[in-house]
Amino acid sequence: MNTQSRMSGLVLGGLLIVFGILALIETQVDLSAWVWVVVLTVGGLGGLAIYAADRSEKWLLFTSYAMLAVAGLIALLELGLLNDSFVATYVLFAIALPFLVVFLSNREKWGLLIPAYVLLVIGVMVPLIEMDLLEDAWIATYVMLAIALPFFVAFLNNRKNWGFLIPAYVLTAIGVMVPLIELRVLEDTLIATYVMLAIAIPFFVVYLVNTKHWWALIPGGILAVIGLGFLIAEASVEFIFAAALIVAGIIILVRQFTKKDEPVQLEELPEEETQDA
Repeated sequence: MNTQSRMSGLVLGGLLIVFGILALIETQVDLSAWVWVVVLTVGGLGGLAIYAADRSEKWLLFTSYAMLAVAGLIALLELGLLNDSFVATYVLFAIALPFLVVFLSNREKWGLLIPAYVLLVIGVMVPLIEMDLLEDAWIATYVMLAIALPFFVAFLNNRKNWGFLIPAYVLTAIGVMVPLIELRVLEDTLIATYVMLAIAIPFFVVYLVNTKHWWALIPGGILAVIGLGFLIAEASVEFIFAAALIVAGIIILVRQFTKKDEPVQLEELPEEETQDA
């Protein structure tokens, strides 16, 4: 056993003994929280010092980080700088940080971004709910959009990965629909209208991006007509009029994209004027 391995073993054993003694004392006397802060901080810094001398002891790095993170949590709570609603956020962010650090040190390990992103998303959501900034109707939207975001980022990073837009769009459409239903903006057949139009939009987009894909107008048009049929069945006269205006506007826009410029032709001179010339 080399010197560094023996030292790391001594540190671990010493820390366990110290924690055990403090736990026994705690059963008889209420120790100040700052005692635990000092012990955890000293133990964490000591572990980092040994790791700096011998990088092979990876467990020391994570153990030291955990002790420092707990010490920071206790200190912030004692100082009143961390509200109860943010405790979960602190813990989740503290767990996510090592994943981000390892990824930044080696970009090939991009899979570490997945647990880091999930932890960060939940860490932000919890205090928003606790502080009533994120109401029940919008929780599903937050989750859906949070799941959709990585797909949008993957597409923007490489435009050839257009397949990522499919789950991103579906998740976004559902994320928007859920609060509309909860707030009773969408009810009964209007839900069917929303679904049909949401499915139809990508077909129109495919056509507008490349007019050679005229076939996309067939399923898009059928779905749009069905959706508008549900809307007409549900809506009153003023909504029917508004829907008619929207349809007319869509038709005009589509014609603008599909209309080809005709070549300008010179007017032919009358035969008599040609002979005179």
